[in-house]
Amino acid sequence: MYQAAIVEDEPNILTHIKESLIDAFKKQQVPVAFDTFLSGTGFLRMFEEHYHYDVIFLDIEMPEIDGIEVCRRIRRISPDSLVVFISSRDELVFQTFEVQPYRFIRKETFRESLPELTAAITEKWAQDKGSSLCLREAGSGDLYSFSLPRILYIEAQRKDCLIVTADASHLFRCRLTELEETLSEHYFLKIHRSYLVNCRHIFTIGRDHITLTNGVELPVSRGRAEEIKQKYLLYHTRF
Repeated sequence: MYQAAIVEDEPNILTHIKESLIDAFKKQQVPVAFDTFLSGTGFLRMFEEHYHYDVIFLDIEMPEIDGIEVCRRIRRISPDSLVVFISSRDELVFQTFEVQPYRFIRKETFRESLPELTAAITEKWAQDKGSSLCLREAGSGDLYSFSLPRILYIEAQRKDCLIVTADASHLFRCRLTELEETLSEHYFLKIHRSYLVNCRHIFTIGRDHITLTNGVELPVSRGRAEEIKQKYLLYHTRF
């Protein structure tokens, strides 16, 4: 079951969007559950408590906080979130470029756009399923599957690794060195003997620490800051 959010300040339009999306995803034979919000403030309160949404449908013109600012704050926490702007004003599309939405849809042609939009979203979800890390835990033999884009960092803790995702933390019985080689090809950087970090979630790199997009600071090994910066730049030139 996928989770979606709709943020729209006009109740009648909100209901119309939700009902239309439910019908469209049913035709794609994809189960999607919807949460609805009448303000960007209400949505952000939920989202910033680390509630994950697979796609967010977002109005732009709203009181208190507009959709572009909402999306800017989404990007700080979850850079890869799928955001679809819905607006009746075409000229606003240019203002959305800085926050990199997945799509911009006009309210007047929303229903007509749905077949192509929902098909594209479900195809992207299918592609993203391949971006996973499957691990077998030593001792128990249990299998675990993690979405690579949602892993923030991994911390060595004696004989275990704490795998921190956008939603939760998972203690896994293994050594950090066992994960380092596997994850290097997915652009995880070893910034310290105790930390592997996902490049997708690095916000700043300082002399002795990095800051993640969720505000967490992690230590950088002495003398390795420049090397880490170069590897980080390589990630961005490739993607």
